[in-house]
Amino acid sequence: MSLTALALVLGAGFLHASWNLILKRTSERLLVTSWGLLLGAVIFLPALIQAGPPPARVWPYAAASAAVLLGYYTCLARAYDRGAFSLVYPVARGTAPAMLTIWAIVFLGERPSAVGIAGIALILGGLVVLGGAPMLVGRDGERGWEAVRTHARGTGTAFLVALLVSVYTAIDGAAIRHWTPIPYLVVVFALAGAALIPLLALRRGRHVFAVLRTHWLPAAVIAIMTLAAYSLVLSAFRIAPVAYAGAAREIGIVFAALAGWLFLGERFGGVRTLGAVTVFLGIGLLAAA
Repeated sequence: MSLTALALVLGAGFLHASWNLILKRTSERLLVTSWGLLLGAVIFLPALIQAGPPPARVWPYAAASAAVLLGYYTCLARAYDRGAFSLVYPVARGTAPAMLTIWAIVFLGERPSAVGIAGIALILGGLVVLGGAPMLVGRDGERGWEAVRTHARGTGTAFLVALLVSVYTAIDGAAIRHWTPIPYLVVVFALAGAALIPLLALRRGRHVFAVLRTHWLPAAVIAIMTLAAYSLVLSAFRIAPVAYAGAAREIGIVFAALAGWLFLGERFGGVRTLGAVTVFLGIGLLAAA
């Protein structure tokens, strides 16, 4: 990868971990992210106006990506309800590069090198360590199967988040070959938000709109950070292979691990640290491939 592409994905990783930390500390996670989608589309609407109407061939990508985002944000909020930030984030983001590589090979015609394959293997090895950590030490000194039961729910949902991340990333990686990143994301965010808010309103009534009044600031910050971070990633996709740039952006795992320790008082421990470092090393190999 070029230094420019690497700088783009490093910035994206920092922004992504930051808005996930804000989300973790928010009580109404799904509603905040749903409003964040619409607010992001509104805030960056001038970019869409300047770019003009989306090309016809972009609409199928945007609609598919928006549909996947509905599942992604729902599962992400649920994962943070069930598991620790320092566990959910590394698993959700660390698994995605391996899955994304498969989609890039099958649908985008990319072919990873031997170094890239080694990076994927390291990532998977790190995830085995991360997944096994609860069997050794859990929350508040839990051990054995008690700790496994405590963490299994959040970890399982985090793996589903990773699958959805890999799918929408592959879709968007193909889409930006036909259009520019920010206007494309405005369309995707608008479609996803316009679908999520009415669905949530049917289930939760006026509370959906009350949350916007009480949580507008975190929703707006998450909106800006989300669109900015992913715009950097999509810009990197235009000058680097999707499989490699998509993997390198997961440097956010390291930022998230530090954030969980520094700001949330979460125990990370030696086993999880080893797993996170191994995942990071694998990402480094993919970035260098």
